[in-house]
Amino acid sequence: MKLIIMKILNPILPKKFDENEIYTIVVTVLVITVLFVLHKHYRKLTTIELFSVYLFNIFLATTLESLFAEHPLDMYDTMDFAHAEIFDLILQSFTYPASLVIIIHFYKKWKPNLVVFILGTACILTFLEWISLFFNLFQYRGWALYYSFLFYIFIAAINGVFFRGISKVKKRRSTY
Repeated sequence: MKLIIMKILNPILPKKFDENEIYTIVVTVLVITVLFVLHKHYRKLTTIELFSVYLFNIFLATTLESLFAEHPLDMYDTMDFAHAEIFDLILQSFTYPASLVIIIHFYKKWKPNLVVFILGTACILTFLEWISLFFNLFQYRGWALYYSFLFYIFIAAINGVFFRGISKVKKRRSTY
């Protein structure tokens, strides 16, 4: 039984437990803690808004990470392998979606212009990616940090539109 489990886990375990795994754990715990505190004590998003944005961003992270990091584009690697590993799953399921829920929390709180929200979000996410480069989270091959900025403009725009859509549906349903 142990041999079967190792055959399953071995391809997705890190080559070695080093700075990118430690960074992933620290950032994930930090982001999830901030999200929990915001939702528990400074709630701006309803539970349905939180889960909708969270699930939407799990979908985006998983789909787009596969598109850009896997064959045929293969523009970068994350962590230790050219293929996904367990810490990629942590990033895609917890860190990325929670980060965007936090940003949407402040979007709802401060209600900035959509263009300001999009550019601000792109700057914040690009800065966070830049920091992650120091911990070897990404190894670019045909990718550059300014591509990430352009990509994050797209991510912020569709999150802004998605959140506005959720808010309109929620408002419409509450009037019935």
